[in-house]
Amino acid sequence: MSSRQRQKGFTLIELLVVIAIIAMLVALLLPAVQKAREAARRAQCQNNLKQLGLALHNYHDVHRVLPPGQINNGFLVDNIGRYANPAEARILQPRGTNNRGFHGTSWMLHILPNLDQASLYNSYFFGDNVRTNGEFGFQTQDLNVIFPPRTEIPAFYCPSRRTSMQATGTYAACDRIDSAVPTAGITWSQGGNDYAGCTGSGITFHEDATDSTDRQTYWMLPGQLAATVTSGVVNGQNISTSLFTQFQSNIGIFGVNSAVSFRDITDGTSNVVMVSERRLFTNLAPANLRSSDGWIWGGPATLYSHRIAPHSGLWYDEADSAHDQIVQVLLADGSVKMIGVNIDLLTWKNLGNMSQGAPVNIAF
Repeated sequence: MSSRQRQKGFTLIELLVVIAIIAMLVALLLPAVQKAREAARRAQCQNNLKQLGLALHNYHDVHRVLPPGQINNGFLVDNIGRYANPAEARILQPRGTNNRGFHGTSWMLHILPNLDQASLYNSYFFGDNVRTNGEFGFQTQDLNVIFPPRTEIPAFYCPSRRTSMQATGTYAACDRIDSAVPTAGITWSQGGNDYAGCTGSGITFHEDATDSTDRQTYWMLPGQLAATVTSGVVNGQNISTSLFTQFQSNIGIFGVNSAVSFRDITDGTSNVVMVSERRLFTNLAPANLRSSDGWIWGGPATLYSHRIAPHSGLWYDEADSAHDQIVQVLLADGSVKMIGVNIDLLTWKNLGNMSQGAPVNIAF
């Protein structure tokens, strides 16, 4: 008998085969795992929108109107008409010296008590504007200083996109409150948002093609709006149109100093979008591809328009999402729906209008 005995074990070829099989199994399972994770994130995003809807409805129950899209007391005028002063939220003033009544807040601030954020809401000093609140802060009873505008609120983020502002990372190029004139030692690196209120289906914002910090919401006087209207005969009917959101057939739920009641939504609360996931570009330039960010900031950071189809990649004020081929929207009745990014543009515009009178034919 031979003294040499055969030792048990894998040969190199067998080991390589086993490794290859394991790699193939991982490659097959990974997409399924990623898909399951995205489904969970999408469901969380949907829940965020439902919470926003519940908060907005609770606000309406108390005040009989929805919160203003933004509050502004300062205005400028361009060759079209009046628009909110871009400096209103951004100018830094000593505490209690707000002689011009500057405000600059968004609708999101006003629903905080309905999102279990009453303490944060109560720490905001409404006698000062956004910038002052964000840099002077509020002294709490436990000797802690909090800065409401620079506070992260998880419900304002879509988890498929981000869970924090990422102001020094992916979204460093976004325009924020402190972008125009930063304060030494203070960085607005918290307090972003991935949802925006619908202004309608027209042009909403005054824009400067060379300066994205010179951008704010139109609030034209009646005569200025009338100058944007054109009339013509279509199919034997006199039809008046305008490119701007304030015009009756383009108007949505949120605007400057707005106070919309559910009874004003004559196209039906189940046919009108109230809030949507929004576009968030990572571009610094050109101006039309630079997004604004900040949940407390009234204007292009918290409002959007239906004038462009979602996910078009053409302008900062469009709807979009981090979900594949869909954008989730909150309708005025409180329901949340998934809209395909290839939706017909006319249908998309009609979903953004609250009192146009045109039916919305879409299967939800």
